[in-house]
Amino acid sequence: MAISKSLPVLLALGASVAQAQPLPPMVAPPRPEVASEVPPCQPRSLVSMTVRNVTPGLQAIDPRAQPKTLWRKGGRYLRSVEEPVVSAQLQDAKAPMARQALVIIAEPDIWMIDTASREGRHSVDKGPVLEVRAPILPPGSAPPEFMALEYGCEAEFVSVRAPIAQRTVRWGGINAGIHTYNVGSANLAILMDDRSGKPLMITYVRDNRPVSIIRYDNYERGLAEPPDMFRPPPDVKILEATSAPPLGEKLSD
Repeated sequence: MAISKSLPVLLALGASVAQAQPLPPMVAPPRPEVASEVPPCQPRSLVSMTVRNVTPGLQAIDPRAQPKTLWRKGGRYLRSVEEPVVSAQLQDAKAPMARQALVIIAEPDIWMIDTASREGRHSVDKGPVLEVRAPILPPGSAPPEFMALEYGCEAEFVSVRAPIAQRTVRWGGINAGIHTYNVGSANLAILMDDRSGKPLMITYVRDNRPVSIIRYDNYERGLAEPPDMFRPPPDVKILEATSAPPLGEKLSD
């Protein structure tokens, strides 16, 4: 049985830190038309993760390649903060040296904040569905079936769409499983620590070319929720906005 086209890409990228283990029995991934639906992403406890975009061709100084930390709980709450990005307007003495984007969602309230200038704006989600969505792949860039793969619910997606690892590799001192899911020429390879259920890397390949590769630097579940985790800092100047931009534009690279 042929291995998914996305599998060699993932293995090649991780060759410096991963050593292939003997292949388990190969089992075909679930077919999209018969797989069960992925449930809405609603983590029962606070989940925290730090991710970075390591897609080939993306320069290290690109804002999209900088680490991003997210916290998520339930279906209504999300917090996302990116590493500071140096301002291009360095000739302006009043311009902040670096900008750091902070997004806080407590549906229906949404705050977008620049922590460097201590300014932000508040908008209200007009619904009708008041649920946070944080797709890992940018909306419109992948098949609709891939949009159910969200930050904070990676294991739930794998359990429905790709429950059986196609291969086991040695990754950072642990045995990790590569779970694949294909729709036409679009392929997902999800590297999971199957013992803990934590994601390690996600590779999206289309027409045998890597489109997006997301690496997880950290992933924790069952965390205690700090006070005001999903409220804006008190020292930030908040302006009211008339409408919120699409969530996918804020949360996806």
